[in-house]
Amino acid sequence: MSFKVIKSGFLSTIQDYGRFAHTGHGMSQSGALDEHAYCWANRLLDNHYNDAVLEITLGAVQLEALDDMLICVCGADLDFKINHQAAVIWHSVQIKAGDVLSWHFPKHGVRAYLAVKGGFKTQLMFGSRSVNLRENMGTKISELEILNCEISRVKLDHLMPDKYLPNYNQALVLNILPSYQYSMFSQVQKSLFFEQTYHISSANDRSGCRLDGAPIALKKDKMISEPISYGSVQISTNGLPIILLKDGPTIGGYVKIGTVFSLDLAQLAQQQQNAKVRFKLMDVHQAQKQRLKFNQFFGICSNS
Repeated sequence: MSFKVIKSGFLSTIQDYGRFAHTGHGMSQSGALDEHAYCWANRLLDNHYNDAVLEITLGAVQLEALDDMLICVCGADLDFKINHQAAVIWHSVQIKAGDVLSWHFPKHGVRAYLAVKGGFKTQLMFGSRSVNLRENMGTKISELEILNCEISRVKLDHLMPDKYLPNYNQALVLNILPSYQYSMFSQVQKSLFFEQTYHISSANDRSGCRLDGAPIALKKDKMISEPISYGSVQISTNGLPIILLKDGPTIGGYVKIGTVFSLDLAQLAQQQQNAKVRFKLMDVHQAQKQRLKFNQFFGICSNS
């Protein structure tokens, strides 16, 4: 099974669950930015949770199916169509050779995920198929490229229950776990951070998300560079937050007020420029409980 790329869009890359155990060598985690949509796309096809999908950012993509196959599209509503007819998302769909799949402009959200039965079969790079352009790990899709996947004659009709459907238009509140540097911030600084509404700036990509708002005055705005993780909230020299995402660097020298709860970052990945963002503190035990429930539901191994 395979697709021919007719239009490659703004930014479309192959992503799986991520690249782990290589941060010590300076490699980012990588992987699908919207973990919720990614996991559902694979679940609705009875795929392994780590099967590779196509992450489509902001649409303008067109693919031609070269074989009959089973697909599923989840995530942002990018006006997905099959043969110029509106098609369902969050639902397994059977398509035929010659069908043309297209994504246009965002109605809700930013990133859509195309999953195929068995996942896309691209080159493994350090244990993952995830593309990371910042690290020169793979490339975005290009016109006339062939995207390969396995032959499958399985027929499914799986639909995600409505209760799991995310709302990408609601104002976003990000739960944050305080870091060991949290005590370095005064009560005035913490109040300014938690009581204001930030806006997502134009400096927002797979590496990180910068926020605009009232800056926090820092006495110590830089530190010796040290390891940083996915979801870290750094306060930069201008006093504004930077939230590290999947392709972010593995070391940094800004002061960190905390780390965004991993499951909330899926919603952040679907926010457009100028979207509103607020923060609130989260208990670590509550975070662990929710994370465990999610992992068990999707069959995600603890060593990932």
